[in-house]
Amino acid sequence: EGAGGGGAEESKAARRVLVYVLDTSMRLLHPYMPYVTEKLWHHLPRAAKGEEQANHSLMLADWPQMDDSVPLVTDPDVVSTFECFQALTRSIRNARAEYNVEPGKRISAVVVVPSGNLKDEIEKELKSLVVLARLDPEQVKVVDEARSEHKVDAVQLVVQDGVEVYLPLSGLIDPVKERARLEKKSKNMTKEIEKLSSRLNSKGFVDKAPAAIVEKARSELAEMEDQLSKVTASLEAL
Repeated sequence: EGAGGGGAEESKAARRVLVYVLDTSMRLLHPYMPYVTEKLWHHLPRAAKGEEQANHSLMLADWPQMDDSVPLVTDPDVVSTFECFQALTRSIRNARAEYNVEPGKRISAVVVVPSGNLKDEIEKELKSLVVLARLDPEQVKVVDEARSEHKVDAVQLVVQDGVEVYLPLSGLIDPVKERARLEKKSKNMTKEIEKLSSRLNSKGFVDKAPAAIVEKARSELAEMEDQLSKVTASLEAL
């Protein structure tokens, strides 16, 4: 007999309803409380582990629906806009990493988006872009066409067809410090390349060392030469 006075079947049904309600609640709350809900959700009964790994991660679990037989309603335009916003944010963050911009430093940006619904939506989410990409809110603007002054001494990022970003170099780097850093890196890399080249040009090393070791050295040399060419290109750009 169940705790509420019903029979065993009623008790099972009550537990199933409770699990269903808790499971659905956790899924709905997850976007707002990701860590807590993920932890709690793993204590709920669920299907045995199978090929569908999403069943074992709340983050990847299906969104609750009124009728599981009907696909979740989506708006292709909204999805496309969100994907563009993601790509825009990712492009700026990648550029920050490439130019070694300090994490806390806010930079300027000119976002070029053709007039229309996409431009309107990006402008609505400009505050989010400022936070996610660490931009200076006073030095960010969205325009429908890039002008010549936007392109001068700026890094151009192509996000997707028609959508671009221009990041002024003055905000990304200190030219004097960056030149000194690149020149030091170029000098060290040149020494390493000369040392490895000398080693590979040594007949004793090539003839006596295992083939795998020789091949590894050649791969390292090719990689360092490629990195040096990029450093040289960056110096020329300055």
